[in-house]
Amino acid sequence: MKSPRMDLVEAVAECLRIIATPDFNTDAGQWVTTEPKQVDDEAPGVLAVVFERQSRPTDPAIRRTHRNTTIAVILKLPHDQDEAQATLDLAIADVELAMENRQNKFPVGTSFPEYIEMLPIPAEKGMGWIGALLRYESNVPAVRRTP
Repeated sequence: MKSPRMDLVEAVAECLRIIATPDFNTDAGQWVTTEPKQVDDEAPGVLAVVFERQSRPTDPAIRRTHRNTTIAVILKLPHDQDEAQATLDLAIADVELAMENRQNKFPVGTSFPEYIEMLPIPAEKGMGWIGALLRYESNVPAVRRTP
């Protein structure tokens, strides 16, 4: 049995898998994973979807029935490629576009994820990649024990 957290992660991943040219700027949909791991510097890129944290919902109407869940979308591109920053920007735009108007991909009882922020991950000395972290927030049903 999957948890509502993993249902949310998989729904976000499904949205991102549609990213492919010519409808998008990049083919980042090929890089989607829900199991992040160490990635070779030679890999064309990574688009990992993970749950980052959970907290009590701010809406009093769902505090007892749901959990506020933050999803992180981690985007990594090789650093040594030409125009890495420009390619990263295009891939970020693709993620945002792929997440638009896709409410039908999310399980019943789960709110459509709202964009929170994007944080660039600049390349530092010795790092073979450049990246970004995009955060989305959703309310998912709380896990309940069945009698």
